Amino acid sequence: MKFRNFAGRSIAMGLGAVAVAALAAPTAAKAEYPEKPITVMVGFAAGGGVDTYARTVAGLIQDHIGQPMVVVNKPGAAGMIAARATVDAEPDGYTLYVTNTGSLLAKAMMDGEKSKLDPITDLTPIAGIGQLVTALVVQEDSPFKSAADVVKAARENPGSLKWAHPGRGSLHMIGGAAFLAANKIKARDIPFKGGSTARNAIVGGQVDFGFVGIQLLSGFEGKLRALGVTIDERDPVNNDVPTFSEQGLEGIDISGLMMMLGHPDIPQDVRAKLSDATAKVIASQEFKDLAAKAGISAFFFDAETAATRLKKLKTNLEPVIAEIKNQK
Repeated sequence: MKFRNFAGRSIAMGLGAVAVAALAAPTAAKAEYPEKPITVMVGFAAGGGVDTYARTVAGLIQDHIGQPMVVVNKPGAAGMIAARATVDAEPDGYTLYVTNTGSLLAKAMMDGEKSKLDPITDLTPIAGIGQLVTALVVQEDSPFKSAADVVKAARENPGSLKWAHPGRGSLHMIGGAAFLAANKIKARDIPFKGGSTARNAIVGGQVDFGFVGIQLLSGFEGKLRALGVTIDERDPVNNDVPTFSEQGLEGIDISGLMMMLGHPDIPQDVRAKLSDATAKVIASQEFKDLAAKAGISAFFFDAETAATRLKKLKTNLEPVIAEIKNQK
């Protein structure tokens, strides 16, 4: 009488099932990105230009990636604190960074060897989302009616006027310092942690003028006036504000490229997915409407273009920052 080896068959089938499961496990373990919310670091206070860009993109991108983006504000050091937090996070694409790259570069270049981060090598661009324009801004009832009035008063009272900016090393501070240097005037700078707080100081009369993102005038009509912009062409969104060269003053061409960046080791497929989703957000009518309401100029450029423009921006800033350093 033959006995069937049920035990052997059971063991063999069991081992086969384990083998199949083992082969399938890696595929099952690798969930499609993203499988959880994404943190977006912002290095300035809520309500400023950088924060506005970040929250506008974050509020619309879930439809394209399936997970929400949560904005976390870590103000200070012209965005360097938030940048450092991004670099110290896991390189998995769940911690991103939105900033005015001009401010970040300027801060790093001003700090020199003391800088804790190199924006070119320690971060990787994912997408460009727009441009921040710096404006010379005064209180609505200020006696200064033009940029030339500010220059005249500063020359008559060297070092006595006070001006606000979002923080030493920020691009708006660099723009303001470049304006003073180009027109050979001196004034006392008063730093704040973010554009919205600097704007509030101008509104409250704590300073005589300020250099902040021009989009911060949106909603403050009747309280603030922009007297000029630090670019060689008028801002397309706020085209009623003249350039300095139009007013017979020394012209300046400094602007802040808004970008989304990530850890230098972020996976290429994650980077591409985020870039594609961001492009769709920027192209949407909803985003365009929100951007226009917020007074920001928004346009998309891909990761490769962003990297190229970042390097070019550094080159353009070098002589301006060198001059500012020499005046210390």
